[in-house]
Formats: sequence, C-alpha cells, structure tokens
Amino acid sequence: MLQMVFFKCKILSPSTREDPFWAAIDDGLKKEGCKYKKEIFGATDSRFVRAQGIRAIGFSPIINTPSLLHDHNEFLNEKTYLRDVQIYENLINKLANVN
Repeated sequence: MLQMVFFKCKILSPSTREDPFWAAIDDGLKKEGCKYKKEIFGATDSRFVRAQGIRAIGFSPIINTPSLLHDHNEFLNEKTYLRDVQIYENLINKLANVN
C-alpha cells in the first residue's frame, strides 16, 4: 500500500478528481497497479513549499519497507527502489502533461 501525504496548513492541495494534477497522480498510480491511501503527515519538506503559497502533495512509493526515517539502519531494498523509479517516471510524465 502506497502512502499519499498531505499537510495541514493554510494552503491545501485538492485531492479529488476535479483537480487536474490530482487526477494525473490518480491515473498514474492506477496505471502502475498501485493501491494507495491519503494521509496527513507534516514531517516532509512539502510543508515549506506550501507555506510559500504553492500547492504541494508529498508522495512516497516505498512499500514493504519498515519506516526507519533517518534511523541509523535506514535501508531500501534494491528491487523496491527500482520499482519506485518506474512509478516516478510514470507520474512525472502524467504531471508534465497536465493541461
């Protein structure tokens, strides 16, 4: 299960299909066969972007990996990493072509 990250602050990013950027993310993840859930999470750099008035959606495709953020033994399996790259390539293409 992928984790979609949203932040609580003054500038909110839409997370419905009516928003073309969200629709691109949703379509890209569906194309990759990814299941995901939306969550509010405030510990990534997206909060600084949003604080400047720019909409931002944090995203992590890391799956089947313990959450060891900045721990002394943080790791990522090679197969997971390569799959994540595929997902990012697809999402970047979808987002770059939003009208």
